[in-house]
Amino acid sequence: MLVKIAAAQTELGHKLSLEENLLIFKQKPDFLCLPEYFLVEKNMPDFTRAAMMIRDNMSYLQSLSEALATCLIGGSLVEAEGDSLYNSCYIYHRGEPVGRYRKLNPVEGEMDRGILPGDKIFVTEIDDIRIAVLICADALNMGMFERLSEMKVDIVFIPTTSPHRPGETKLEKFKRDNDIYVRGAQIASSYIVKCCAVGTLFGKQLQGRSLIASPWGVLRRMEPHSERSSGILTLVLDIDELRDFRSKKKGRTLNSTP
Repeated sequence: MLVKIAAAQTELGHKLSLEENLLIFKQKPDFLCLPEYFLVEKNMPDFTRAAMMIRDNMSYLQSLSEALATCLIGGSLVEAEGDSLYNSCYIYHRGEPVGRYRKLNPVEGEMDRGILPGDKIFVTEIDDIRIAVLICADALNMGMFERLSEMKVDIVFIPTTSPHRPGETKLEKFKRDNDIYVRGAQIASSYIVKCCAVGTLFGKQLQGRSLIASPWGVLRRMEPHSERSSGILTLVLDIDELRDFRSKKKGRTLNSTP
């Protein structure tokens, strides 16, 4: 079973351009992932103001999913529930709502601005493909990947905002990708799609390090020279190959048990 994945590395606070929409439409991806805080404008004073736009933003994501005839992992939006704020990802399949995931591991800067952690993991099935969603720093918790392994997830989508790190070398960047995303893919026995933003968030520069990884390595990535540029990663993933890998891995584990 082959599925086409697209990850749209875009500047925060902007809807997809006509050019980006046309490119994605021509690619006809089965799944499209957007970045964390996709529609949070760079001059937004706080997350409370961003949360006030939730209805319009959700309507846009739903319409985008329908127009592109794809399963859209809608990056993330700031969502209010009573006096609480959450970093929430909404998923739509060809215009139909599928579910919502709230970031379980917000970073200190988010919590200082009122973002609270969600309370449950998100896994669903789309056209016989089992998918999960994590958001940014969730990927630093390897226990999350262990839980997803138990659920036999095929693809983990990770909308992300990654801070710019001045002076970091190419080798350091690639090592971090391996230590987090390839290792996570190995633990979960799944493909991983990390979709980053470019631009700024609350005045801090971001770097776009979007990638698609498997348990056997990074399959495609935005190269370091493109870290501040918008771009769309696309790749066809072989789900049967992954499931065969998972089955053999389980067999090896059982055979090695004393």
